[in-house]
Amino acid sequence: MVIKKFNIFGWWQGNNRERVLLFGIIASIWGIITAFEEFLPQKFLDLLPANVALVILALLLILMFSHSMFMYIAQSHRRKKPRSNLDQNEAFKPSIDIFISAHNEESVIGPTLEHMITLEYDDYKVYAISDRSKDATADIMREVAAKYPNKIIVIDRPDDAAPGKAAALNDALSVSNSEVICVFDADARVDLDFFEKIIPYLNDPLVGAVQAQKVISNPERNFLVECQFNEYAMDTYFQMGRDSIRGSVELRGNGELIKRETLNHVGGWNEETITDDLDLSTCLHVNGWDIRFSPETKVYEEGVPTFEGLIKQRRRWAEGSMRRYLNYFLQIMKPGNLTLNQIFDTFVFLSQFSIPLWISLDIIYEFIRYFSGRETYISFLMLTSIFLGFTMFLNQYNGLKLYKNYSSFKAAWKAIQTNYYFFGIWLAVIIVTYRKILFSRTVGTWQRTQHGV
Repeated sequence: MVIKKFNIFGWWQGNNRERVLLFGIIASIWGIITAFEEFLPQKFLDLLPANVALVILALLLILMFSHSMFMYIAQSHRRKKPRSNLDQNEAFKPSIDIFISAHNEESVIGPTLEHMITLEYDDYKVYAISDRSKDATADIMREVAAKYPNKIIVIDRPDDAAPGKAAALNDALSVSNSEVICVFDADARVDLDFFEKIIPYLNDPLVGAVQAQKVISNPERNFLVECQFNEYAMDTYFQMGRDSIRGSVELRGNGELIKRETLNHVGGWNEETITDDLDLSTCLHVNGWDIRFSPETKVYEEGVPTFEGLIKQRRRWAEGSMRRYLNYFLQIMKPGNLTLNQIFDTFVFLSQFSIPLWISLDIIYEFIRYFSGRETYISFLMLTSIFLGFTMFLNQYNGLKLYKNYSSFKAAWKAIQTNYYFFGIWLAVIIVTYRKILFSRTVGTWQRTQHGV
């Protein structure tokens, strides 16, 4: 039986459902903490610190740190024998369809299609999807396809087609027929032996998809893009750690390969989401499919060079990520749908959305208490903030050290820089995302990341 999003009545859909769930989760956590402090016998309360909520916050931070150490130990062992658990069956050569969905990508789509034609694999085709483009994207696609009539198929989606990348991918899925679907962005670049290295991960009946390592191709562009390059190293560290403990590896939308039987099982991509890759990741996990991560195969993409563009991209990622957990909330909570490691992964990942906001609100509240002459816990909050920063620094440092081969000094310096960048945008993104889900009547829309600027 395929597990899809629950859907009861007309009102209990989309943003209304997600708003009620998020309100309910926040209220439940607050209610449990309050009830704990109010109704626990005094003799037990006397054994606890005065502020139970801050103790719970500290325990969550320790859990995050423990999770990081768990992943570090697991992937350090795996790095010694990175492909030892793969079935190197030379006969496993499934047919592949490459999907490239492009919306107004005239500046990059031509060279990308020319590049994809050169990959060292026998049985594959390229489906170039012009998704309601207003520029010359479709014309360029047809020009390149005319040179390779048996290799490139152009799909020109009209203006009245359903919006979003998920809808474009589903359109291509309905007219293609290969055993494996590979999704690339319009600016993607890979090594010529990309498929030869990554395909063995799918030679396992329990594995439904595999994600390549994403790398920023233009870190020299400016400081903002360089920080994204460093941040992607941390993402590789997390993905590699999740794969090493067989946790919740996520698809990243670029350089992802999914079995057709897997997509058919879950009904394709969810066209209601604004992050098709993250939604599909959770959908696959709750339906019993494993996702692997391939650090040996890299897909290169451009970084976002402007602060405005970066905030738009990350706000969409954050909103889509939170909404997919709300969409599949009952399935995630149902015993047996996820392994313990996947539950551990999911819980720690969700903490990244709650802890920074929790600390910030608590700091504001403690200053109010201070100026009103009441007892405060500002020192404790400062220590928790430092510990959170240290945990993120350690993750960033390990990512740069292990996957960019930086020296210890360079990795430490770049990790410090990237942490300032990360915390500078992440809190703002989280606040906007909570506001959007809780109080906005509309769901965010899919927006492409600008390329070739």
